[in-house]
Amino acid sequence: MPALQVVQILNDYLDQKNIRYCHWKSNEHVDAAVEGKTDLDVLVDENEKENLRQVLSEVGFKYFEAIPCRRYVDIDDYLAMDRETGILVHLHLHYRLELGEKHLKGYRLPWEELLLSTRIYDNENHIYIAEPNIETIILIVRAVLKVRTRDSFKAMLGKDYFKGDFIREFRWLKERIDISKIQQLSEELLGSKATKLVLHVIDSESNLKLLLQSGNPIYSSLQKYRYSNPLFSRFLRWQREFKSLYYKSRRKFFQAPVPAHRTPINGGIIIAVLGADGSGKSTVTGEITKSFSHKLDVLSVYLGSGDGPASLIRLPLVWASKVGQVLRAKKSRNKSNYAQQFSSSSGTSKRKSKFSILGKVLWAITLVYEKLQKLQQSRTARDRGMMVISDRYPQTQILGFNDGPLLSSSNQAASPYPAFLQKWELQGYQYMVNTMPPDLVIKLHVTPEIALARKSDTPPEIAKQKVEAVHKFKFPPQTMVVNIDAAQPLDQVLLQAKLAVWENL
Repeated sequence: MPALQVVQILNDYLDQKNIRYCHWKSNEHVDAAVEGKTDLDVLVDENEKENLRQVLSEVGFKYFEAIPCRRYVDIDDYLAMDRETGILVHLHLHYRLELGEKHLKGYRLPWEELLLSTRIYDNENHIYIAEPNIETIILIVRAVLKVRTRDSFKAMLGKDYFKGDFIREFRWLKERIDISKIQQLSEELLGSKATKLVLHVIDSESNLKLLLQSGNPIYSSLQKYRYSNPLFSRFLRWQREFKSLYYKSRRKFFQAPVPAHRTPINGGIIIAVLGADGSGKSTVTGEITKSFSHKLDVLSVYLGSGDGPASLIRLPLVWASKVGQVLRAKKSRNKSNYAQQFSSSSGTSKRKSKFSILGKVLWAITLVYEKLQKLQQSRTARDRGMMVISDRYPQTQILGFNDGPLLSSSNQAASPYPAFLQKWELQGYQYMVNTMPPDLVIKLHVTPEIALARKSDTPPEIAKQKVEAVHKFKFPPQTMVVNIDAAQPLDQVLLQAKLAVWENL
């Protein structure tokens, strides 16, 4: 796979503007970086910072701010979406060479000019990379500075610390180095004692374990580059690590609306994906969430009443509904599943039983509370800079179906539900619609024929009404609406949806 177009354009712009840059680490798999499969770690001349920001803006990169416990002074996070593939590219922009333990990076090595002045051009991947001899020394230094006390204990217990990516990079670099140049560079950068250890490690992988020893010559030679004393550094690292784990745990186990990664500087956004049954709402919502959540803080919510996740308050009714469907199916095998649901909105004139009326009333009441709770959570997430992606959204323009009030209908005289409950439910939906509108709406349009082909259990008349309803929905001026032809091949639909989200971040 060739380099992504957006990466090629960025590299061309940097060359045209004479801005020196260098992909300074992990060049064993730099091909994966230019393809958007891993991050781009690029060192740039800090004197070109203003020109660089202009280039990034012109190419389509946007700045995203990491949460405080994941943020570093001289490292910026930029993202861009490749318009041909919809792949999100993550650019780690390094103005200085900051290295160190995970969660801290407590060392600043003044080797930036050396890296930039000796960089070499990778003709295969069309990007400047670090000269292999320098990269080898930096790889060893990075390994030493990342070692924590817990790592040394694990190694004593027989756990292999040096494995995976490190070993692959180490072996790849060994094939490209000149040992005499390594010795010369190491003596200039680290001193003679540290150089002996560097050469010892390069000579045999079995000597890598020597890098885990506390106070080894390489570690000692780097202490002059520390930002702060060891005791304070350890405290700060623990503090940042604890906060990071705390935020991640709240997101993972409690679905709390708190950022744990990075957020856009323009603020968060609520995105609603709308469409008739069979338009691909769930697929599009899932793919958007998957594409953005590995880099940004994304909260995915379901605001419908069908097959999506239900709140605890509505869960007993979901179970009761499923039991009822099974019992009714035994009595009448020829009835459609669609007609069995509590939330059925076919408008049939068939007389409803008191039990059926009670079931739908309870369903509608719990649904109002559920949607209100989820929307309030969504608004909190957006206010904190998160991206909220919603499958469906409440509306009051069409009563009785398409995520509108269930107890109300255009024919009030025929409604079997108490007027005061209809009014209460409608007011609840109006409150949600008026106070918490989405920032972006993605409408997925299909024909009734396609909707029926994809969801054959929907009555034809209902499918037609739902398709027409999606076209009719109106939103306030501040809401951006994007219309997508969902009859296109799925990859095109997903690409257009991702680009719509990206352009509104």
